Amino acid sequence: MAAVQTVANTGICAWMMNTPDDLRCFLQLFYLARIRGIIINKAGVSISGAAKQSLIMNRINLKTFVITGILAAALLSFSIPSAEGIVRRDDRDDQQYIDWGADFPSVGKMTRGGSLGSGVLIRSRWVLTAAHLFDSGDPEEFEIGDSLYTVSEFHRHPDWGGDINDGDDLALARLGAPVPGITPSGWYTGSDEVGQIGVSVGFGNTGTGETGQISGTAGTKRAAESTIARDDSGGPPGTRAQIADTLEYDFLDPDDPDVLDLEGMAAQGDSGGPVFIDFGDGYLVAGIHSGVFDRDEEGLGTYGDTVAAVRVSAYDEWITSTIPEPGTWGLFAGFGVFAVVAVWRRRIGDRES
Repeated sequence: MAAVQTVANTGICAWMMNTPDDLRCFLQLFYLARIRGIIINKAGVSISGAAKQSLIMNRINLKTFVITGILAAALLSFSIPSAEGIVRRDDRDDQQYIDWGADFPSVGKMTRGGSLGSGVLIRSRWVLTAAHLFDSGDPEEFEIGDSLYTVSEFHRHPDWGGDINDGDDLALARLGAPVPGITPSGWYTGSDEVGQIGVSVGFGNTGTGETGQISGTAGTKRAAESTIARDDSGGPPGTRAQIADTLEYDFLDPDDPDVLDLEGMAAQGDSGGPVFIDFGDGYLVAGIHSGVFDRDEEGLGTYGDTVAAVRVSAYDEWITSTIPEPGTWGLFAGFGVFAVVAVWRRRIGDRES
């Protein structure tokens, strides 16, 4: 059975110097602490015994330490990949995927602490995303454009049971304020997704079909295309296509005759991001990224792997029953004001009579 994983990213800086990023964070923290005369181990930061002994107990000369830190950061900059998203073809320019991602402004980042997922704005203050975000609790913020919005409510589908293999991995997030200047995306309500070209958009880990996804590289929006291969009517072993209300696509090798120009696939961190399909009148949300299948067991994001997405059309009734139609709140507010004024005038009239 192929490995199945959610595509939520859980990167966090633990200050344990076990990765280049953690070392860089620690160097910056220690530099600031020495300048301001702060004792690091009294600032609530946990440091391994070896690091504490070498950096604090021996009181390394600040000038030497800063020079060493600069050299280390320079060396690390050659080996640390930039924070990007969506795994792509190895024979295509990375910038093409980034530029295409910018054409989908309704897609933003869902965050909780150091964890990251994706989501798509479908009303001015409602975001469609995956229910499995996040294991540690509900999303806290949604970043879209250059703005950050608090998530005030998070509604998981009532049939969500905590396991992506059981389906129903869908959720709606209500923002604390409406998002101005960005047109929300509509969603598809039909059943003709299979065979269509799907465009996956998200902020997850990057890489190519040769390297697979590179952990810790989530953060930049990308878009990639793939052909929707299957729905829940069935699929090959090791896929989710037997689960109700699922759409799947495969990451094709550049030598495959059916490969698309900007072929790619979702990876960890793209959970909750949309799969768009253009049926002739513009892009509509047809799927929400849920799981990735390591079909060849060579690591997630290599050629031949499969992405499973929740089929949005199957949840149209739940979506529309959870969020108000555009203008509904204004109608309610207007009715409320009218009712208050009417009652107030009636009471005035009662007193006058």
